[in-house]
Amino acid sequence: MLLFLSLVTLFAFNTHACAQGENKSENQARGFRGTEERPVESANIAAVRKLYIERANKSLAIGKPVEAGEAYVELGEITEIRGDFPAAEAYLKKGLNLLKGFGPPNGLRLVIALDDLGWLYLTWGRVTEGHRLLEQARNLAMGAAPNDPRLIRHLDVQAASAMVFGRYSEAQKAWNRALEIGEMIYGPDGPQYDHVLVHFAQGSALFGDYASAEKMFRKYLAIEGDNNSGTPEYAVVAGELARIDTQLHRYAEAQSWFAAATGIMDRNPESAPLVRSTILCYLGDYYMARGDWSNAQARYSEALRIQQSVLGENRAVAVSMIALSKALKKLHLKDQARNLMARAKTILSSHTDPLQQATVDVMALRRQ
Repeated sequence: MLLFLSLVTLFAFNTHACAQGENKSENQARGFRGTEERPVESANIAAVRKLYIERANKSLAIGKPVEAGEAYVELGEITEIRGDFPAAEAYLKKGLNLLKGFGPPNGLRLVIALDDLGWLYLTWGRVTEGHRLLEQARNLAMGAAPNDPRLIRHLDVQAASAMVFGRYSEAQKAWNRALEIGEMIYGPDGPQYDHVLVHFAQGSALFGDYASAEKMFRKYLAIEGDNNSGTPEYAVVAGELARIDTQLHRYAEAQSWFAAATGIMDRNPESAPLVRSTILCYLGDYYMARGDWSNAQARYSEALRIQQSVLGENRAVAVSMIALSKALKKLHLKDQARNLMARAKTILSSHTDPLQQATVDVMALRRQ
């Protein structure tokens, strides 16, 4: 499974760019998760859902509830990528309950299911629930064999969640450990774990280490070669490189990467909506940097529409509203900008979580 931020989200998802320096902790919640390594991006989701449910039912019928649980967890992951969070939650809970009831009490299958549901909640803005499940996963994983390859996935999710709460050094340690296990088992350039490079690079970019981030993104592209060109995974990396080029004022290079990223997502816009919104946010940032307020407003507006359709109204969406309000203000649409900013502040004040309030914002510290 590849966890991209939505990005994503982080996602991430962490549809990161839209804040333009505002509320970096919330930005980090939107982009580490966005796509999965599954051949279903362009498939009919109803057919995929039917296939997985039939697989789960068959496993239950022959007395293999753990396999049924795994099928529901995988279906939850796919459904989350397609932007249907309520359905994803239902499938992940069903899978988690089967694994809890019939699997080993401290197995890594259970750890992965806890990680998945916990990350969904973080992306969705349900921070306390997500934190609780991720902590359970972390405690269970302590009993795993030290170099079990499934720990790569677990450490990757835990690192991304640490970034959400501003704990960059902890995230860095987990990502380095995941890469260490991957290299030990699969060699120095194994595609089995190169997704960790993408997420580590995303975290490094959020912390302002663009040189390290660019190096990791390019290593990922070198490992994958032409295998992933045309996929949402490639679009994520292209969008991230475009963002770095924008930050470093390399606008011609940014244009080229944006063309690649948007071209992929335009061909299949429903495959990973939070990934699409991430790229649109980055593109809005690019136009803001170039002083093209109209194009920035158009990209932010589209990104916000997508995020609201998936996430409803939470802190991540409010951050995107703030970005859009800035573009509106530049266009002298002051009443619209003021109203949108007021709406964003209302959402932020009503979605206050003690865990995030206690978080040290590493980006803010770095700016001081």
